[in-house]
Amino acid sequence: MTGKPELDQVADARSRLASHAPFPVTYWVLYGAVLVFLAGLPIWSTWLSPVGGSYVPWGIAAIGIASAAYSWARRRRSGVYLPKRISAYPGARPIRLVSLAVTLAGLAGIFALVEYGQREAALLVLPVVAAAIFVTQFMTRSAMRRDIEAGRVRL
Repeated sequence: MTGKPELDQVADARSRLASHAPFPVTYWVLYGAVLVFLAGLPIWSTWLSPVGGSYVPWGIAAIGIASAAYSWARRRRSGVYLPKRISAYPGARPIRLVSLAVTLAGLAGIFALVEYGQREAALLVLPVVAAAIFVTQFMTRSAMRRDIEAGRVRL
């Protein structure tokens, strides 16, 4: 035996597991850049010619495939398979709902501004929307980590 009480061993194991919940800084930097690109799609599509606009779906597909590949490689490399459903993390669920509401409202607002010819206003709103989405996603990951450390994850 290690001489450590069992509850301390469990807390240590949860802490080690929780260290796999947050993403590295490089991920967050790339996520921010991709977020601005995707949130600004209504704006960028007004500047793209019909020929250049046909590459947008391919760009979105490439981003999705790269994200899935990163997630798969990270799980395989670490050997830690955390639940993917947000419902498994009770503390993160409300933050995730706020994140979805902010995302939908922000994208709808940007799209409406572009539709009414207010592209400059949409460009001013874009960083605010992207920052709000970024912060709520970061808060969601932090809540997931706290839930893992506290042992509240449901499988």
